[in-house]
Amino acid sequence: MGALLVTVLGLGIAGLDPAGALIAAAALTAGARDRAVLLYGVVVLVGTALLGTVLSLTLGARLASVDWSVLVPAGRVGAILEIAVGAGLLAWAVVRLRRRGARAPKPRRERTGSLGLAGVGALFALSAALDPTFIAVVVLAGRDAVVAEVALAHALWAGVSQAPLVLLLVAVARGRHQRAVTWFGSWWSRVQPVVRRVVTAALVLTGAVLLIDGGWWFATGDYLLPEP
Repeated sequence: MGALLVTVLGLGIAGLDPAGALIAAAALTAGARDRAVLLYGVVVLVGTALLGTVLSLTLGARLASVDWSVLVPAGRVGAILEIAVGAGLLAWAVVRLRRRGARAPKPRRERTGSLGLAGVGALFALSAALDPTFIAVVVLAGRDAVVAEVALAHALWAGVSQAPLVLLLVAVARGRHQRAVTWFGSWWSRVQPVVRRVVTAALVLTGAVLLIDGGWWFATGDYLLPEP
């Protein structure tokens, strides 16, 4: 049990995700009530731990034996898909570049209700299934048949990986979050242009690599990128 928790702790640190806290801070900036944000945080944390526990107890270690490479198409189909996805990513990058000079509309301060934020929290919790460290915890905890220990492992991962959200929730509960929200608004206004440029550059790079790799297959019959 101790070895499992230590491993889960490391995976939680590796999967540290500030997105949950950023959503909560944005909601507070938009005028959401403290109780709605607290409900959102509880749904994220409890929902993530519950999802992981259910997956570990129902699938568990069987996920480790799945050959994921069979899901990746090869040959002509794979090359066509690469070219299509690459072209789509490049088109998306072009659209982002063309919109760069456009003046963004002034954001409206609309108060988000508790149900709305709870729904966002539920979707965010479900998105944990896309995190490789979450899947690793599902597999590792699935080897233990004790429900309480499995639940504890997933609760630990949820709390550690969402540490920024946990800290913000504590500040909201104590009524000391205004400073954090003000800082978030100032910080985001500074980094948003940089984030946009980084995302656009990543789209261009990924799209170009996929186009070249797919085109190389049609030219030579082999991929440049190693196949799984």
